[in-house]
Parts: sequence; structure tokens; C-alpha cells
Amino acid sequence: MESVNKRVILISIVLALFTTAMVFLYIKSATVKPDVAEYIDVYVAAKTMHEKYEITAADIKKTRVTKEYINPDAVLVEADIIGKRLKDSIFEGEQILMSRLVQENNFTLAYKIGEGMRAVSVNVNEQVEVANLIRPGDFVDIIASFPMETMERGENKIIDLARSETVIENVKVLALGQQMLVSEEQEQGELPKTVTLEVTPKNAEKLTFVSEFASIRMSLRGIGDENIMSSDGVIKDDVVSDKGVIIVPK
Repeated sequence: MESVNKRVILISIVLALFTTAMVFLYIKSATVKPDVAEYIDVYVAAKTMHEKYEITAADIKKTRVTKEYINPDAVLVEADIIGKRLKDSIFEGEQILMSRLVQENNFTLAYKIGEGMRAVSVNVNEQVEVANLIRPGDFVDIIASFPMETMERGENKIIDLARSETVIENVKVLALGQQMLVSEEQEQGELPKTVTLEVTPKNAEKLTFVSEFASIRMSLRGIGDENIMSSDGVIKDDVVSDKGVIIVPK
């Protein structure tokens, strides 16, 4: 009988220890904090945008995604997006990726032309191009010099005196030769054969005309000078007096 009691007591102790261990493990598991998801702010497209589109602040929005859903190439700084152009189309809700943005050093000329503007190149020499001191981003005026012309119209003879006139004002220089950016190493380089200017469609026609039928000069503007002058051009009488001119009768 005593042996049976001892056996019962031993079993009770084992069960008590087992129960205590199970309660301890349950309490421990209940107090372990679950893994907390890590969220990161990322920028996505607020609308569908197409190739070469210039992104504005209204075109993107910030959203939070868990770390595992963020693209490794996603742009996390708003300033790195605003003003950039797209290499190809991006759809609404897509993350803005650095690889989808055109960096300034990879711009082709078409990216640099303003809306409604045109790029026109003209041949230049050192005199035309202000001693090779003009750089992309500068602004210039175009002065055209026309030779004297004599025309017959019915019984009349029309004499169009030689003159020089500013025909286009405040146009942006886009490129020198094929260079849209000039590095320090290129500052003392060879004179470019052409200068490419950003002009309106109408001024593109004017620039083409004077390049074909007149001699031209570029007049470099100072930084921030956007003044537009009114001039009818000059002829010889505007430059020098008639002193020394002798009129001999026929």
C-alpha cells in the first residue's frame, strides 16, 4: 500500500512539473513581441507620364511601403525627381526609379529645346562667335549686314543701301559644334564650326535667311539682360558724316 502511495505521489509531482513547464512556455511565448514591419517612404507616379515628360511636384506623391516591397533603384529624395525628364513612359502608381530618369549629362539636344521652340545651327568663325568666348547657356543677339542692292521696277530704279540691323534678339545658345556642355579641358579648344541656337519658328526662318543672304555677327548678352531694343538698323550715314564727300555733276 505504501508503495502505491509513493507511486501516486511521484506521478503527481511529475505532472505538476510538466504543467508548470507548459504554463511557463505559454507565458513566455505570449510575451514575445511579434516582428514589426519596417516601412519606408517612396515616391510614385500620381499619373501616367510619357517619354521625355518633365516631372513636376504635382506629378508624384509619397507613399509608404514595407521594406521588402521597395525597389532597390527607387528614388527616395523628392529633389532628385522634380525637373527631371523620363527616358520612357511610367504608369500611375509606379515607383519612380533612378534608371527611368534622364540625367543632365545624358540629355540629347531634343531634351534641351523649350516647348514651341526650334534649334537652328549657323556656321561661324572667330569673329562671328565673339572670339570663341560664347558658351552653351549664353544668350546672344543676331546682327545681319546686307550689301547694297539695285533693283529695276518699271521705270524706277530702287537702291537699297547697305545696312546692318539686329534681326533677332535674346536667343539661347544650345551647343557649340556637337558640344552641349563645355568642360574646363575644352575651354581652350578649337573653334567650333557651328553654333546651335534656340529660336521661335519665325526666327528660325529669319536666321536661315540672313545666314544665306547676309553676313552675320553674334552679340553676346550679359547675364540677366533680357531687354529688347527697337532699332531700324544703321546705314553709312548713321555711322559717319558726309565730310569729305564731293558731288561731281555729270
